[in-house]
Amino acid sequence: MDNSGMHFEQNFSVENLKSIFKNNIKNKSGKGIDGINCAQFESELLPIVSRLSSKSIASTYRFSPYLEIVKSKGRGKQPRIISKPTIRDKLVLCALKDTLHELYEDCIQNQLPNTFIREIKSLLLQNEDELYYLKIDIKGFYDNLDHRILLEDCLKDINHNGVITLIRRAIINKTVPKNYKKVNSSSYHNKVGVPQGLSISNVLAGIYMKKFDIEFNNVGLRYMRYVDDILIFAKQHEINVIEQKVESALIAIGLETNDKTEKGEISKSFDYLGYQISSENISVRESTVDRFITSIIAMITDFKHNFQYRVKNSKWMTATNIKDLFLLNLNERITGAITEKKRYGWIFYFIEITDIHLLHKIDAIITNQFKRLDMFDSTPPAELKSLVKSYYAAKFSTFDGYIHNYWLYDSVTKKIQFLVRFGYIAEDDTKNYSQDEIERKFEIAKMSRIVKLEEDVGNIS
Repeated sequence: MDNSGMHFEQNFSVENLKSIFKNNIKNKSGKGIDGINCAQFESELLPIVSRLSSKSIASTYRFSPYLEIVKSKGRGKQPRIISKPTIRDKLVLCALKDTLHELYEDCIQNQLPNTFIREIKSLLLQNEDELYYLKIDIKGFYDNLDHRILLEDCLKDINHNGVITLIRRAIINKTVPKNYKKVNSSSYHNKVGVPQGLSISNVLAGIYMKKFDIEFNNVGLRYMRYVDDILIFAKQHEINVIEQKVESALIAIGLETNDKTEKGEISKSFDYLGYQISSENISVRESTVDRFITSIIAMITDFKHNFQYRVKNSKWMTATNIKDLFLLNLNERITGAITEKKRYGWIFYFIEITDIHLLHKIDAIITNQFKRLDMFDSTPPAELKSLVKSYYAAKFSTFDGYIHNYWLYDSVTKKIQFLVRFGYIAEDDTKNYSQDEIERKFEIAKMSRIVKLEEDVGNIS
């Protein structure tokens, strides 16, 4: 690609790196292995980005080890290992991601899961007779992407050595647990796979699968892939042949299927991306429903058992404040939340369901839990929100005020009100914070709350 060098140098200019830090990283990123936070990084911003720019363009930049974050995927499943870069490395990776996005725009996974479900709903309405499905899960997808295939085949059109050098160093870089011993450093080097959690991981995976997607895009009636979940619709006599072709094509690029492969008539229900799909109904997979209910009950149980302790030990919050805060948190878990760019939470993820009865059922379970809470006189308060109303609000009137909207906190005064209301700072203490400190506290609080909402839909496959 003749323009790869131009994109690379523009994205790694000092001014652009400063802009990336301000818009994408400041107040939104935690510490990596070096222990440096955003405030410390910003205090030396100009000399740091100047070094990052010159070293990246000169192909002399080296990454620090990524910090290992272990994410549970549930009982009986291998945990997911997330690689957390330092803020310095995150800045470089963001600029590298922007370069790859410009060079491989067609490899960016833009479709959200519920977009696929919407397509499936339409397909089921049009082709109910004799339609079969084939569902394939790629085994250890990110962990098994072959470095040689990625760098020498998939990225062979990039003529700029700086781009390839940074990508190579980013994907072979080691991911280490906190307080690891440097004497054991060699055992952590990454010989295969793309580390999960990096800003370049998704686009690299998309580039890796580009030829595969093109090959199968016209197979059967409809081919779709969301990360490692492949779904193909076809006639009955085509399914077995397609399955063999998919398996062979995956093996050719160093990947394989796992034991989750399923096939059958669409009149019988099957799961895809956390949804339960049949020709008659679109619902939520049973294990996904159970996990969501369990998380809500755990939240209520924690409040019940720790209420008195928190009243006794809080520096500024009264019993009424703690009750109000619990209800605010519970309501946000039920409704989800919106920002200027995205929608978060369980109800937004499952917005394509037709099984409204399920939402009534979960609402009944939540309201019934209030019988355990003496603090609310064993009665659900009038302010308690519902999944049914959240569903209709999310679908038809997202911005009418029923769903928590972080976009509305558009001034320092409103951000202070948020921080007080949600228990992050005391009302009497607000004058002790500078405007910059309020902005930082708000962004950190917002992101931590959004992460909790995303946990409810984080293990869909």
